[in-house]
Amino acid sequence: MKNNVNRRKNYLRNRIYDKKTVKLCQSSMETTTFTRNRKITYSDILMLALNKQGKNTSFEIRDYEINKKGKQCVDYTDEAYLKKRRQLNPEVFREFNRGYLKDFYHEKKYVKRYRRYVVCAIDGCEIEVPNTEKNRVTFGKSKKGKRKKEGKDVARALLSGAYDVYNKFYIDVQIDKAATYEKKLAKKNIDECMKINNKIKNLFVFDRSYPAMELYEFIEEKQAKYVMRLSINDYVEERKQMQSDDEIIEIKYNRHRLHHFKRKNPELYEKVKDKKGIKVRIVNITLNTGEVETIITNIFTNKFEIQDFKEIYNARWKIEESYNSIKNKLKIEKFTGNLPIYVYQDIYAQVLVYNQLQDMLNEGNDILKQKNENKNLKHQYQVNENKAIGLFKEQYIKIMLMEDKKKAVTAYDELINEMTKYVSVVREERKSKERVWRPANKYHPNRGATF
Repeated sequence: MKNNVNRRKNYLRNRIYDKKTVKLCQSSMETTTFTRNRKITYSDILMLALNKQGKNTSFEIRDYEINKKGKQCVDYTDEAYLKKRRQLNPEVFREFNRGYLKDFYHEKKYVKRYRRYVVCAIDGCEIEVPNTEKNRVTFGKSKKGKRKKEGKDVARALLSGAYDVYNKFYIDVQIDKAATYEKKLAKKNIDECMKINNKIKNLFVFDRSYPAMELYEFIEEKQAKYVMRLSINDYVEERKQMQSDDEIIEIKYNRHRLHHFKRKNPELYEKVKDKKGIKVRIVNITLNTGEVETIITNIFTNKFEIQDFKEIYNARWKIEESYNSIKNKLKIEKFTGNLPIYVYQDIYAQVLVYNQLQDMLNEGNDILKQKNENKNLKHQYQVNENKAIGLFKEQYIKIMLMEDKKKAVTAYDELINEMTKYVSVVREERKSKERVWRPANKYHPNRGATF
C-alpha cells in the first residue's frame, strides 16, 4: 500500500508542473492563456485555488506568496489575480480528481468494499452561492423562499455528490441549477463513477427521493447494483401482496406508467414499451425504534440478507457527514468571488483537496489501528478530522512547493504522523439531523476574514 500512497502524494504536484496541464487550464475560446511568462503563473493560480483558507482575497494571496513561497512581498494586485482566475477552466480540477482516484482504485486489494462492492452514496445538497443577479440567472433561486427583510429571491446551486462511503472519497460532483431534477444529476454521477471504477463492482445507495423506474433501468444498463429507500406511497399495491419482509416481485409496466414515460421520457418509453415489467427485490427492515424502513434493490442473491441491507443503507449517512465537512470545515461556500466561474472552480478544487485529505486520514487511521492493536482499549479511535484539516491547511501548499519529491513525501509522512496525535472516539449509529435552512448566506462576499 505504501508505494501506491506515495505515488499519489506526488501525483498532484506532477500534474500541476506538467506542461500538458496548461492546455487543461485553458478554455476552448482562449487557447493562448497562460502561455507567456508572467508574475502570476498558471501553477500559482492552481496552487492558490487549492490553498483556499476562507480569508479575503488579499490575505489569501499574501499567505501564499509570503508564508508559503517565502517571498518578501506580494508584487501583483488582487484584481490581476482575479482576472487570471476568470480565465482558468474549472474542469482542470475535475481531471486531476479523475486521475487521482483512478490511481487509488487501480489496486483493488487496497479498496475497502462491502462483499466485493464499492458502496457509493448519491445525494443532492443545496449550496449557498453569492446572492448576485448573475448567480440567480446561472444557478437559479432556492425553492425555500426569499430573504425576508429585502424580499429578494436567494441564489442557490444544487450539488449532487457520488461518495464512496467506505473509502471516503468524492468520486464525482455535479453542479447545476437549484431546481434541477436530482435524478438527472444522479445519472451523470453514475456515468462518472463507471468511468473511474469500471473494473470494480459498483453499488449505489439512495434515499427516499430517488426511487423511479427510469433510474432502475439506467443502473441495470450500466450493470451496476442499487439500494434505495422507498417512501410510504411507493408501489403500495405491489407491497400489499407481499407475504414476507423479503421478496422478489415484478413492478408492471402498466398503461398508466407507460403513458407517463411516453409523455415525460420518450427515450425510456421506446426501451420499455414491449416489456412486461422490471424485477426488483423489496425488503422491510425493522429498526430498534420499531420503525420500518423499506428498501428496493436489484441484488437478488441470498448471500445478501436483511441485515446486509440495513448496514448498507445506514452507511449512506456518511455522505451527509461529508457535506458537513466540506461546508463547515473546508468552507466550500466561502467563494473567491461573486461570478459563477469562481463557484465552479472553488467547489471542484476543494473536492479534490478533500479527497487528498481523506487519503491521508485513511493512512493515518491505519497507523493508529496498528498502534492500538495490542492495547486493551474500551473504544475505537480515529484521527480527529477537524484538527487534521487545520494541520493540513497549514502545511499542504508548503509541501506541494517543495522541489525535491523525496523530501515532499517525507514531509507528508511527518504530517500524517502528527495527525495521529489528535484522535476522537468512533461513534456509530448517530441519528440524522434535518438540514437547517438559512435565508441568508453564512459568508458575505465583501466581508472576508483576514485571519
